[in-house]
Amino acid sequence: MTRLLASVLVTLFLACLALVASAEPSTAASNPTAKRPLSPQEVALASPVPVWQRGGILVEQGGRALYTYTPDTPGQSNCDLPCEALWPPHYAAPDAKPHGPFTIARSYDGRPMWAWQGKPLYRWISDRKRGAAGGDGVADVWFLVRVPPELKTAVTPYFPMPMPRAGTNLSNPSQANLSRKR
Repeated sequence: MTRLLASVLVTLFLACLALVASAEPSTAASNPTAKRPLSPQEVALASPVPVWQRGGILVEQGGRALYTYTPDTPGQSNCDLPCEALWPPHYAAPDAKPHGPFTIARSYDGRPMWAWQGKPLYRWISDRKRGAAGGDGVADVWFLVRVPPELKTAVTPYFPMPMPRAGTNLSNPSQANLSRKR
């Protein structure tokens, strides 16, 4: 009797295992090439342009607002050295490529900088904290860059990232990891 009960239990156990094994496997197990969704930070770091949107306004990696300067011409900054002391350009890497509404402009000294539809982008020196946007309307020539609804999908949503350190580009994940270890 004991052997019969043990045999029935083993048979039931094996039948349960066979049933579980034949059941529909999970998506991840059945498709090893399926990728997990990217985290908001990974999406932000993978952006081909180090400009994001927060509340419909363009921001840089530290979450501070970006501005345009009315006297600029398309693709060319007219903000000279004293101007840049107050309104630092949002420089681009030498090999940066235009992407969507983001283009490349030149600073007064010829260095590449990011532009929004041809208009060079700048920060305001007084915007020191994430979310700061105090330069809108300064001297009636500096204005926040507001993302129109039809272009919202062309700009990556902002994810809080470490504030940039001199000489780093946090849009490059390898540099982002180095800057966090310092």
